[in-house]
Amino acid sequence: AYAEAVSLRPWLDFDDLVGRALRTLEADPGLAAQYRDRYRWISVDEFQDVDEQQYRLIKLLAPADANLCVIGDPNQAIYGFRGADASCFRRFATDYPTARAIHLTRNYRSSGMIVTASAQVIATADDASPVSEAVREMAEHITIHTTRSERAEAEFVVHSIEQMIGGHSFFSIDSGRTTDGMAADLSFADFAVLYRTDAQADVLVEALARSGMPYQKHGHDRLVERPAVQALLHRLDDVDAPSLARRLELTAADADDAETATALRQLKMLAETCDGDPDRFAEAVALATEADLRDPRADRISLLTLHAAKGLEFPAVFITGLEDGVLPLYWGRPDAAALAEERRLFYVGMTRARDRLLLSRAERREWRGRVRDHAPSPFLHDIETELLRHSQAKARRKPAADSQLELF
Repeated sequence: AYAEAVSLRPWLDFDDLVGRALRTLEADPGLAAQYRDRYRWISVDEFQDVDEQQYRLIKLLAPADANLCVIGDPNQAIYGFRGADASCFRRFATDYPTARAIHLTRNYRSSGMIVTASAQVIATADDASPVSEAVREMAEHITIHTTRSERAEAEFVVHSIEQMIGGHSFFSIDSGRTTDGMAADLSFADFAVLYRTDAQADVLVEALARSGMPYQKHGHDRLVERPAVQALLHRLDDVDAPSLARRLELTAADADDAETATALRQLKMLAETCDGDPDRFAEAVALATEADLRDPRADRISLLTLHAAKGLEFPAVFITGLEDGVLPLYWGRPDAAALAEERRLFYVGMTRARDRLLLSRAERREWRGRVRDHAPSPFLHDIETELLRHSQAKARRKPAADSQLELF
């Protein structure tokens, strides 16, 4: 029904751009030869993300004796759920036996401590590429922090950021949450908080909003599917071109919660690219994801899914939810291929950090409709103890029933 509806328009979707080209070239060898003669030098970036159709298209355009260069990292093959084939490098070696492999193994981004730990995590992954060679000094140990709940975990993130920036308010200093001497040369934009699923973000958003620290939340979900965005778009129905920006400004008065304020800020960013044209604006909203709207210039803490963080880097990175069943994420009994991809996803998250990496887990978390106990992620066991600094939230002791509380 979908294919018929598309053909009647006539429309093409993104997958058609590859699929139709592939079918046309497979059906007409003469046409395929013309394109091979036209495109004699082919380079494929992010090769670890190619799917079956894309791989077949590459082979049609570039046979075994062609001038073909593919660039990618097997350790960052994390899009199996989209059809990407993690074995593409092994297939490439078979189909192009004369190709020369060049391994870029020096890591100039991360500290030696982070490079060493991430290499230990990825070492057992299927089709892993050679581990990185650390160029920078070992620097700070990697923190692993254990809390009782996901809310306590969110407070750990807030408290740690306040410590590393030296306190963003007098309250932070007066309350003892941070001290003047702990300030580092960091701003809010230098921090990223990563998580496996978007459902984990709610408590983090709540804790950051309560602290008053600025943040921007981004994932690969479509922007238009968010309830706060839908509610704002409903108010903007039938807006004529000159009044689009003005209506968005008027809507700002109704942004009485963090989600609405975030949605409004994202819609304004899209509106600025559309020159007040409602049709262009509607199209931009329909296609946009939260990750598309991340502003690297904004002095805000970045909240990102691990998938959305790929390709980015930050001086300080938190990876939350390091629990068995959350990261790695699985339902029922996990299969080997799925676990291998989850391991690569954790590796991608670790290597987003330049200077500081803080890993956290909750012993109990509200997960899939009820509060559950969670064991530590098995990935944590792969990191040598010498690289780690463990910490644990102290349990709050209730005062004895007959004790006299002090007024001051």
